[in-house]
Amino acid sequence: MEHPQLYQQRINDYQQAIDQEKKRTSLLSWARLLSFLLIIAGVILYFRQDREIIWLLAAAAGVVAFGFFLKRHNRSLQQLALLKTLLELNKKEWHQAITGESTFENGQEFVDDRHDYSGDLDVFGPASIFQSINRTGTLSGKQQLAASLAAPMLDPAAILATQEALKVLAPEIEFRQHLTANAMLAKEAASDRRELALWLEMPFSFIHNRFMNIARWLLPALTVAAIATGSYLGHYYLFIGMIMVNWLVLLSIQPRIMEQYKLISQKEQILEKFALLLGLIRKGRFEQSGLLKQQQEVAREADVALQQLSRISSAFDQRLNLLVGIVLNSLLLYDLHCILRLERWKEKHKTAVDKWIEVIAQLEVWNSLATFAYNHPGYTYPQPEAASMILEAEALGHPLIPEKESVKNDGHIGRQASFLIITGSNMSGKSTFLRSVGANLLLAMCGAPVCASRLAFTPMRIMTSMRIKDSIASHTSYFQAELLRLQHIIQQLKTGERVFILLDEILKGTNSEDKLSGSRSLIEHFLVYNCLGMIATHDLELGHLEDNYPDKIRNYCFESTIQDDHLFFDYRIRPGIARNKNATFLMKQMEII
Repeated sequence: MEHPQLYQQRINDYQQAIDQEKKRTSLLSWARLLSFLLIIAGVILYFRQDREIIWLLAAAAGVVAFGFFLKRHNRSLQQLALLKTLLELNKKEWHQAITGESTFENGQEFVDDRHDYSGDLDVFGPASIFQSINRTGTLSGKQQLAASLAAPMLDPAAILATQEALKVLAPEIEFRQHLTANAMLAKEAASDRRELALWLEMPFSFIHNRFMNIARWLLPALTVAAIATGSYLGHYYLFIGMIMVNWLVLLSIQPRIMEQYKLISQKEQILEKFALLLGLIRKGRFEQSGLLKQQQEVAREADVALQQLSRISSAFDQRLNLLVGIVLNSLLLYDLHCILRLERWKEKHKTAVDKWIEVIAQLEVWNSLATFAYNHPGYTYPQPEAASMILEAEALGHPLIPEKESVKNDGHIGRQASFLIITGSNMSGKSTFLRSVGANLLLAMCGAPVCASRLAFTPMRIMTSMRIKDSIASHTSYFQAELLRLQHIIQQLKTGERVFILLDEILKGTNSEDKLSGSRSLIEHFLVYNCLGMIATHDLELGHLEDNYPDKIRNYCFESTIQDDHLFFDYRIRPGIARNKNATFLMKQMEII
């Protein structure tokens, strides 16, 4: 089944499931109401019918039924929320499959014009690589995906292991979509991880305090004894005294309790969802991937532990309930029991929490890349090579251009030349080709399949200079900004790191003669270092560098043709230097001149 039809079928299935779940929720609401009415009727009739025990039993049955239906109703609401999220997810997938436009989060907050390549290669922001790939739901997952795209892997073994994980995950559409949907429902806020980390780092205030450990059992026991004594003697002075003692103890520790409560309160939903996500990971069928099995091992104890913390956190939040906050604290020192349970949990699991959440974030990254692979069955997993520096592609296209509109080209660099000079007229495809090469190399180093029939590559640091911007705020001119960018590239090359360079029409901020001289010197300087590179330019004279460095530089071009007063582009790369020009023709066509 084609992907649009598959997603449409899932949309239909989830819509039907939502309609059924809504009916179930409605029935449970009525059942809950009837149970409540049974409680009221039982209590009223108990007092009106000479306190016959049958009515008290009816009221008790109503309480049990109300609790049962309330629990089922809450579960039904959670299932309804999950189904609605899955429906919206499949609608987005269908829209992207039909139009090629993604409506997922675009990572605008990660845009950084100073980054080595992300601005030039459309990695973040609207219509970006991030938006096309992103299937994360938690803030941690989104940040981890952004980090993976901003600093991809350079180890061939790690890349191959990631490819193996994606091949296992790609066909598991149920697992992938449930992971995404539940991650979205976690609604992780920026403060959640920070507050949780602060709570974990706080020193223990109660668990190692012998007095508190004795008091939490002794004082409630004495309070119960005071009640029994008061019932026997007919006065409650001892009971009132014990209530005062209990509150003196609670008030003395209240500042330390509140210090922790402010950080851990209202966390039950996200903790419950984290536990559910880890449970999904633990149950996944990942026998064919070493990386995924490692994550499962970490998740094995995590989901149970986080569910336990969620329950403790939820119980602690009940202190805001008037009945719990006053009555249970007065009788049983409720706050003290909760804080001791929290500290006991923290003592046992403190060092593992970050690792558990990292498992969720990493699985969300692989899940996003696996969905990308699933949605592009024609893409190819590339072959990383550690030995010599190469980049060899066949039928290479841009991953953000729809398949029907994409023109594929071959490209080879490393074995016969370390630098390609690509010339061509305006709009002929030079810049798009450079971005296609850079985007696919980035995907390859993330472990994802690429838009090519074949790609062999050496993992390298990508560095570009293509969309330079001036800055009034920092008093930086266009030309100065470009020089700073080129300086940054040279400084990195001096470290000896393998670098892949993409330049588009450099030194535009100076006169043509100075531009040619500077460009020629820069390319010659690059040849000294451990790098590969491509430069798109209108300076045809740069093509003569191939004569001086035949074993290091090759010329390629994109041509345009004018026939019957019409301009045609084939967007095909070919060896040699471009010969045709079109600027004057285009200006006449647009009646500029």
